Amino acid sequence: MTVHVDDRPVTLTGTKPRLLLAVLLLSPGRTVATSRLVDGLWPESPPTSAVRNLRTYVHRLRQTLDRGGDSAGRLVHDGTGYHLRVDEDELDLLRFRRLADEARRAARGDRPEAAADLFDRAVELWGGYPLEDLTDLGTDLGATVTALREQHREMTTELIDLRLRLGQPARVIPSLRRMVAEEPLDERRQAQLVTALTLEGRVAEALAAYQQARRGIVDELGVDPGPTLQGALQTALDADSAEIRQPSGWPAVVGAGPPGSPPSPQALPMKPPSLVGRDTTAGQLRAIAEGIADPADADEHAGVVLVSGAPGVGKSSFSVTSGYDLADLFPDGQLFVSFDSGDEPPRGSGELIRELLVELGVPLTDVSEDIRERSAVLRCALAGRRLLLIIDDVDCAQQVRPLLPGAGRSLVLINSRQRLLDLDVGWRLTLGALDRADAVELLATIAGERRVREQPEVFGRIAAACDQLPLALRIVGSRIVTQPDVALPGFAAHLEDEENRLSELSVGDISVRDSLSVSYRALDVDARRALHALARAGSSITSSSAVEILRLPRQEANRMVEHLIQHNLLVPVDSGDPGERFHLPELLRLFARECVDAHGRPLSAAGTADRGVRAGRPAHHDPGVAT
Repeated sequence: MTVHVDDRPVTLTGTKPRLLLAVLLLSPGRTVATSRLVDGLWPESPPTSAVRNLRTYVHRLRQTLDRGGDSAGRLVHDGTGYHLRVDEDELDLLRFRRLADEARRAARGDRPEAAADLFDRAVELWGGYPLEDLTDLGTDLGATVTALREQHREMTTELIDLRLRLGQPARVIPSLRRMVAEEPLDERRQAQLVTALTLEGRVAEALAAYQQARRGIVDELGVDPGPTLQGALQTALDADSAEIRQPSGWPAVVGAGPPGSPPSPQALPMKPPSLVGRDTTAGQLRAIAEGIADPADADEHAGVVLVSGAPGVGKSSFSVTSGYDLADLFPDGQLFVSFDSGDEPPRGSGELIRELLVELGVPLTDVSEDIRERSAVLRCALAGRRLLLIIDDVDCAQQVRPLLPGAGRSLVLINSRQRLLDLDVGWRLTLGALDRADAVELLATIAGERRVREQPEVFGRIAAACDQLPLALRIVGSRIVTQPDVALPGFAAHLEDEENRLSELSVGDISVRDSLSVSYRALDVDARRALHALARAGSSITSSSAVEILRLPRQEANRMVEHLIQHNLLVPVDSGDPGERFHLPELLRLFARECVDAHGRPLSAAGTADRGVRAGRPAHHDPGVAT
């Protein structure tokens, strides 16, 4: 929400005055009862002085308008409440509604071009979710905002239908891609995308978009798509190389590609809601991707980037977000596969290759049972393409080698907890914990910027207790949403207590302890013993102190330190001091200290499960065919 007088912004401070203005603007020119204003400002429990406080906020709002060069008299009290005098051209909400009404009248009058242009002007007024900068809107105000969003959604749907009727699918495909990624279960939006791709002559992409939509609906809801999406599929299936039979009243499109042409699948998971503190690494990846996709470069072979980091640093979120951001460079599709299978042993390489081949349009009947043949078919299917492939949760080089392409301009992002030094890759990007400012910013995106601004010291303590680890921050942020402001200092103190910390870093089926346990169980007994010794010694370690702590000859101690670094459990520190220094993350130190028996010996696999650490995957596994 912003206020301007003669194109000059007017600063309105304080949450309550801004909420007051929001309630009044959502009922422009109409009197809003005092009781409703009180409910809007204090949705949970109004204080006994609510009406007196309301008058104070009205007075402050009038003063702000007066200082900004506007008339303080436009905010009027009429005995039952207050109303704000606003002309139609002064409020974007009123202009939005007027343009939408005019667009619908033009559409009813068979003037689709004029209607589409009016809808476009209305869309330009939409600068994000209504009142997204205000929190704690309460039930009534929240319902009003939801209704506004539904009006915008319906208007956008009408605009897209008009553009498709006018034979302009290329104008709406990019926005439809974004909308479908944000709301994958919206069948009407999915149907518009399938239809737009069909009208544009990209029939294979339309069929691939339908298949992706159907998989999501079946997986999430357990039902088949409804008649709207099925109708869009039938339109795509009816297409031939000369003409597309379209819904009644829509123009024909000449030059559609045959249904057998290779698909361009968009199969990335839902885009994470926010990515904080990774701008430098994202810029490095963008430069790498542009070099790979550049058609002027004579060197045509796939590029492989390893994204590694400790448990919980957000490798998957970074790669998936990057996949969306880099989609413009890889128009032949974006794919995602993962070796993770929950609590079960990891999936086999052959199973993942089979999944990729099906996504690329290879019939199941043509998929061999031999992993070498599958791998060869996959390389052929990827050759000559500009495609982005994300391979998640890789444990070892042996797993991922059969999935890597050869020729073409594809980009492969491999996510692993380990540095995979035995895997030939073009680039290695290592993600670490966030710095303090970025960690607090991540908490703000989840818990609300207002709360962080009001209690910066408390949120700084919470970020530090989370070791500035993205997974821990997301868990705590989601828990803070349900915590009243008055309880946050106590929550921070409880989190700072080492005895409580790992148990507190859990929500639903996600926990920091579970994430750490997977990496811990991948270590052999000697490495676990070394980790425990380092955890008892503290978080700052040097090459010399490692020898004393581990009680090993220098060469063996160096090898053990290197082994833990390769697993991203020990972090090299660029301190500028002579000699190497290493850092043991605090949450890992606490975890390692609890994974010992009464005699200080490493717990067995069963022992870690008994201590509340969920069983993870075995350290080694068969990468062969899984059906």
